[in-house]
Amino acid sequence: MDNNSQSTETSDHGLWKKLALNKGANSLSLRMLSYILICSTLLALIITLIQLYYDYKQDVKVIEESIDQIEVSFLQPIAASLWNLDEEQVEVQIEGIMNLPNMQYVLVKEILGSSEVPLLARGRSTNQYDLSQEFDLIYQDEMVGKLFVAASLEQVYERLWQKAMLILISQTVKTLVVSIGILFIIYYVIVRHINTIVDYTRNLDLDNLGAPLKINAKGKQRNDELGELVNTLNQMTRKIDHEFAQKLKATEQLAHERDFSATVINSSNAVIVTLDNQLNVLTVNPAGVLLTGFHQEELIGQNWLSVFVDNDRRDKIEADLRQLRVIQDQELTLTDQVNNQYTLLWTFVPFYEGNHVSRMIAFGYDVTPLKRVEKEIKTLNDELEQKVKSRTERLEESNLQLASAFDKLKNAQQSLVEAEKMASLGGLVAGVAHEINTPIGISVTAASYLQEQGKQLEKNIETGKLSRRYMEELISNLQQSTELLLNNLRRASDLISSFKQVAVDQSSEACYTFNLNENVNQVITSLGHKIRRSGCTIKVDCPSDLELYSFPGSFTQIYSNLILNSIKHGFEEWDGEKQINIHIYREGEQLHLDYQDTGRGVESSIVNRIFDPFVTSKRGQGGSGLGTHIVYNLVVQLLKGHISFDSKENEGVKFFIRLPYQSQKQVTKAD
Repeated sequence: MDNNSQSTETSDHGLWKKLALNKGANSLSLRMLSYILICSTLLALIITLIQLYYDYKQDVKVIEESIDQIEVSFLQPIAASLWNLDEEQVEVQIEGIMNLPNMQYVLVKEILGSSEVPLLARGRSTNQYDLSQEFDLIYQDEMVGKLFVAASLEQVYERLWQKAMLILISQTVKTLVVSIGILFIIYYVIVRHINTIVDYTRNLDLDNLGAPLKINAKGKQRNDELGELVNTLNQMTRKIDHEFAQKLKATEQLAHERDFSATVINSSNAVIVTLDNQLNVLTVNPAGVLLTGFHQEELIGQNWLSVFVDNDRRDKIEADLRQLRVIQDQELTLTDQVNNQYTLLWTFVPFYEGNHVSRMIAFGYDVTPLKRVEKEIKTLNDELEQKVKSRTERLEESNLQLASAFDKLKNAQQSLVEAEKMASLGGLVAGVAHEINTPIGISVTAASYLQEQGKQLEKNIETGKLSRRYMEELISNLQQSTELLLNNLRRASDLISSFKQVAVDQSSEACYTFNLNENVNQVITSLGHKIRRSGCTIKVDCPSDLELYSFPGSFTQIYSNLILNSIKHGFEEWDGEKQINIHIYREGEQLHLDYQDTGRGVESSIVNRIFDPFVTSKRGQGGSGLGTHIVYNLVVQLLKGHISFDSKENEGVKFFIRLPYQSQKQVTKAD
């Protein structure tokens, strides 16, 4: 098809021929016409049935109203005429009833004694009537006869049938005309353009794309769905042409790389062999041919194990190769045809085609010279090791006793440090247990009261003794008890959370970003029982948003040891002010932690040895002398900081701790 004539300016002449003959039964236009006709016909039938049903109900309603009118207009006159035995007047009145629309039969019966005697009848009598009704004829409170009237719906059915035929014929004609008009519009607006697109696509030649597809004779851009379809088709055509050119270029590049790879493989000193799944040789490079002494044609098809591996190693390597997986650095020996033995370091890589391994590629590196040198070096090393061994044995004997003594001392010191840590943690447990006892007891009391109220409510429901006043009092009591229970459980939960955080941090050396203000307050909360029992107060001055990337457990141990030391050594049997001040702030890239209490201070004899292990003023009274030693080790060794101490008797103690400040961002950037 000529691409320059792709416009869809088509004459309307021969439309039906194209619809009926060009595409046959599969024509989109004919199928759309069929669907339109079917839907229109069904809709016309439904509307006709609804209209007929409505007319039927209206006609029946008119007949029923006529029968009701008989009761109003004719009963009294007929009863009077029957009482006066005026048959002529009764007959006239019956004729009046028969003149009403759709009346089929009228019968007047006279009451004689206890029997009913037909008096006058008009119309056609049948065994069954469409609509009928019988009235009592009463004159001066005495029943003198009965009036039976019956109506026929035959005229109604006839009118409905005629109307149905008229509606169906008119709807059919209208549907046909509208369908033809719609079909013409669909063909002119859509189908003819689709035919143009189909012809263009059918005659598309990737080697010579020509002009792009157009569906307007004047070449104007369409902004509707067909315009989008044409634009998309043109874009797809250009993309296919571009990708085809890229694939052609990639094919040429692949051929170049294949030639380059073949050159590298053939000139490589390493043995490169391609194997099938049965370990038979498919290809081998010249290095493998030279090493084995076979011709290349002789190697093709032979089992790789029988050519490149000696008998004593074949079974093990064969089991590994059958798994068709990557195998690295397998050292195997090879004996050629003249009994020369070589050592090769093999690597095996599976080659996949899709999801299946189609072959294995083996790379063998001749390490025979390296093995020879390695053997010589090993001999020299053995001689040297023997000399060193004889000399080190004497040194080991002399150092053995010293190392043993040092290990014992180190283990003893570590045990004491760990015991001090566990004792501190035990103190926390005892304090938290005491603190949590009160809210838990109140919660149990509130829960018991709620249980009693529930039982009382159940009893009142069973006995039916429920009143509005009782329910209002019950709801008020339940709200108060629930609020009391929730408040105390929240208090217990806060205590447990603080204890858990402190306990976890003390038992681990996790490093992460934490809030310094929250950290010190958690320790104070956990030691609340001992702090209140000692009668001291703690004042913390720390910014609420100050955070640090470090070891929160170490800070917890530092606070715990310093506070417990102040309580035990500074405030026991002390009548002066009992206050602890903790000031934490950042100054540049340094974190300052200043600790001060107002206790009795430290004796001058141990001021200079305050950080030494086992130095205590409570020797024999439960003091281990490791509290400040642990603080010193944590600050200096773990946190890489500095700690200083100042104290005078009866003037309290002061600890000044300086630590390098670092945040999570600084650590990440440094990494």
